[in-house]
Amino acid sequence: MKRLLKTLFVVLGALVVISVASFFYMNRTPPQLKEPNYFNYYKNQDLVVEGQVGIFISHLIMPEDMAQVDFHNLAMKTRQYIPWPPKLLFDKDDGVVLMDEDRFYEFEEFVPTKLIDADGKDKDIDGTPYIVKYHQGLIEWVPPRTSLHLSPGNFILNTRKMGMPTVSSKLINKANLYYYSGKGIVNGKIPHAAGNFEIASKAMSKIENKYGPIPWRWITAEDFGAARDEMRSLLDEGVDTVILAPPRPTYSHHEEFNGSFKHAFEYIHEWEEENQKEIKVILLPQLSEFPIIRQAYLQMLSDRLDTFPTQSSVKIVVSIHGMAWDLVPHEAWLELAPSYVEPMMEDVKTMMSDFDFSRIEIVKSQDHFADPYYNPDGKYLSTNTAFLDGIHDGFDYVVNLPIEFFVENTDTMFSHAIFNFEGFEEFDRYETINYTDWSV
Repeated sequence: MKRLLKTLFVVLGALVVISVASFFYMNRTPPQLKEPNYFNYYKNQDLVVEGQVGIFISHLIMPEDMAQVDFHNLAMKTRQYIPWPPKLLFDKDDGVVLMDEDRFYEFEEFVPTKLIDADGKDKDIDGTPYIVKYHQGLIEWVPPRTSLHLSPGNFILNTRKMGMPTVSSKLINKANLYYYSGKGIVNGKIPHAAGNFEIASKAMSKIENKYGPIPWRWITAEDFGAARDEMRSLLDEGVDTVILAPPRPTYSHHEEFNGSFKHAFEYIHEWEEENQKEIKVILLPQLSEFPIIRQAYLQMLSDRLDTFPTQSSVKIVVSIHGMAWDLVPHEAWLELAPSYVEPMMEDVKTMMSDFDFSRIEIVKSQDHFADPYYNPDGKYLSTNTAFLDGIHDGFDYVVNLPIEFFVENTDTMFSHAIFNFEGFEEFDRYETINYTDWSV
């Protein structure tokens, strides 16, 4: 018996050692340091164009109309941060995610009136309305995850699979009901793509006026198939150098180096192998390298401040999107952002000195991941806290200046609002946004 117990302890000990060793081995390299490392490529690249040049303008662009593939790929982006072995379960299908047609952003369990799946249907494949199955006890409430601050809960039917990862299904369902139904914004269209294309096309028009016709393509990075097709058509025009030019003030691993840049290189390498031709790739310096990029934000702020009475007390909250920085210490944004954010803060301070206000305060905040879960000790100032502090401190005006987006999108209109106005009784997350004139 003693020998058996000893053997069992040895086996268990070996299993523990193997499990721990496997965990550290499989998670030994964070996603930001994995090869190919396009951040290193960016910092050490040769910027001299060779031969015929083509410009590929691609980054995260929220579609004007609902596109399931975009939101699936957006949901799956997070997978790179999940350690092994939980990563193996990230894209599992738990069943049919359902949301109430009208109460699609709830935190506490409630009795729904009409349940909708990710395909926009209110009936199951057998023709039975989901709400009937709810009252039959076949559908249950799934509370929000504590690790996703202010994320809504949902309902689920787990007697069958949906046919897509649950994380994708939930995001697609939310996008259908919130962003594109006409309930979140009038007409149910998102202005991000139209605004981005206007910026890109006007920039290319000026470039071509100076340098002549240049092959170029504009496409979202989140539809891999469409982006691949656009890249291949650009290369088929006989270009020798491709400039990857996402219109972003600051690059990051999340969006560019492990996102749009990485995918673009994959499309290029595939084409190179097929056509036996080497393409030179240049990553356009991020737009914050050009100080003029800050001027538009400063002008918008000045226009707002001009409407305030003299001797008013004013607090300026300069905000970024934010990430869980302590969990991603190798994120490129941390190295690249100071060259943009710090001069912007100085510009705001300089501009504020020209106004005759009685009291001025300027702070930097982030909209996401400065919440109780990721920021329990308050290391990072949340935009919500900055707002509430401004009210508590008696400022006449608290002005938010978000500096990382050029065009309104689902973050600026919906997500940031929900986070930034948490605790404000007047804020109604279900109020439809009336934004139809996209020129302003």
